Amino acid sequence: ETYRHFGHSRADPATYRPAEEVERWLKRDPLDLARGRLVAMGVSQAVVSEADDRATAVVQKAVEAAKAGPAPDPREALSDVWADGGAAWRT
Repeated sequence: ETYRHFGHSRADPATYRPAEEVERWLKRDPLDLARGRLVAMGVSQAVVSEADDRATAVVQKAVEAAKAGPAPDPREALSDVWADGGAAWRT
């Protein structure tokens, strides 16, 4: 199971969810749990933090590349949006 920690966008404060629910799910964050397990297995916090830093750098580089790239073709805005799973998907 997954849980969206925040609203759908920056404009969505997600006030429609009880704070207790959000708090309960935040305690189940898979990345935090994985970090804790690594440390419990003997991996130093420094090594875990370095891995976090490397992952952040990879994502940041990808974001910068996407922002610097050409604008998407508006004619493709609806490409691959709907997958027709046949009659079983329709109600």
